[in-house]
Amino acid sequence: MGADTEFIDLFDLNYRDCIGCCSCKLKGRKSYGHCMLNDDLKPLLERIEESDVLVLGSPIYFGNLSGQMRSFTDRLLFQYLDYSGMSIGPRPKNFKLALIATMNVNDEIYAERGFKDTLTSFAGMMGRTLGSCELLTLTNTVLFDDYSKYVYLMPDKEEKSNRAEKISAEDLQRAFDLGVRLTKSK
Repeated sequence: MGADTEFIDLFDLNYRDCIGCCSCKLKGRKSYGHCMLNDDLKPLLERIEESDVLVLGSPIYFGNLSGQMRSFTDRLLFQYLDYSGMSIGPRPKNFKLALIATMNVNDEIYAERGFKDTLTSFAGMMGRTLGSCELLTLTNTVLFDDYSKYVYLMPDKEEKSNRAEKISAEDLQRAFDLGVRLTKSK
């Protein structure tokens, strides 16, 4: 679609969790609306403010985003939280946001164990803070190239062992279509 893109792997960055210092809440200060921790996230958070679209991707561990992604989103979102309940505080321009979550469980377990509710709620919070957020969940992903090397006692082991792709072609198309929608709407 002609969009300029940048891929960031959070595991390549050295950063801290939000420490709740509230410097981003100080009225009339340079820090207002900006995280003041000086680490590898600082320049990334600045670049995000200049972006039109942000797509976040995370595996799901124990029913939620990975710890690395949660630490990142805490820093990203907290700097804009205004405690008014009306989202009138400091924030960048509205931009399109998507969260892509991949997980080993099937659709039934995703819903049954509350993963869907957790991720839907979190995507809603990100949308209220940053403008809008579309959630794309990719379930039943393949974890290992060779399941015989790992302890894996789930009933779908045989089916997953025979799949060459870690994410189904249909799910990859859904992710591609999401990217197209996000760039077309800008």
